[in-house]
Amino acid sequence: MKRAIVFLLLALFFLLVIDPNLSSHLQPEENKIPVYDSTAPLRTNDDVETRQSTSHAVIYIDPARGGKDTGYTRPKGVSEKDLLMQLALTIGDRLEEAGYQVVYSRWYDDVPACSSTEECEQARIAGAREAGADYVLALQMNQDDSLHQGFSLFTRPDNPLLLNLSRSIAEQIQNASYSRFEGLDTDHYDAFPVLAARDLNAILLQAGYITNPQDYARLSDSKFQNRIAEAVTQSFLSTVN
Repeated sequence: MKRAIVFLLLALFFLLVIDPNLSSHLQPEENKIPVYDSTAPLRTNDDVETRQSTSHAVIYIDPARGGKDTGYTRPKGVSEKDLLMQLALTIGDRLEEAGYQVVYSRWYDDVPACSSTEECEQARIAGAREAGADYVLALQMNQDDSLHQGFSLFTRPDNPLLLNLSRSIAEQIQNASYSRFEGLDTDHYDAFPVLAARDLNAILLQAGYITNPQDYARLSDSKFQNRIAEAVTQSFLSTVN
């Protein structure tokens, strides 16, 4: 009889104490691993929360082309000038959200009056100076007769901050799985008047080849435009602040 009572007490102890604890340990843990969302802007482990600029720097975004200068246009596609304007506005919106002041060299086809390529370039440079730009981000696209692909960056070799900013932009865009990186060129900066202007902190982003179907498709996709914008913004936040 005593043995039966002992077994009964042990059974009650197991049911009331041990079993609930055991069950709680066996419950599957909540999955806290972030799920990749292909529609979301680029996020990195270093950028879990939205950061804000403390410098509130003035960034002058200069999308090439404009007005009668449409650049290359693919059959039944968007013109080069319009793609660059879309990208400029997407980058500008994200920079403004992060606390930067953004000025554009043109607003769609509202471009400075000029009669030659050189005069137009000087007008854009004058606009950057008038805006009191702390940084200039020039945007262009490449084209050729092959299926060449990739983005590249240009800046001066004598400015460590611009070099760090350019390297960061390159790395962040690569992380966005956008296109291949052709490299950072500091040898031919003087071929671009905006980079040769010593009083301006300028970077040129050649965003891809409009003649390449994959580059064109991604540059035309708002998802990738947002990823590039996020990459540029995070680079400014981590380098310029």
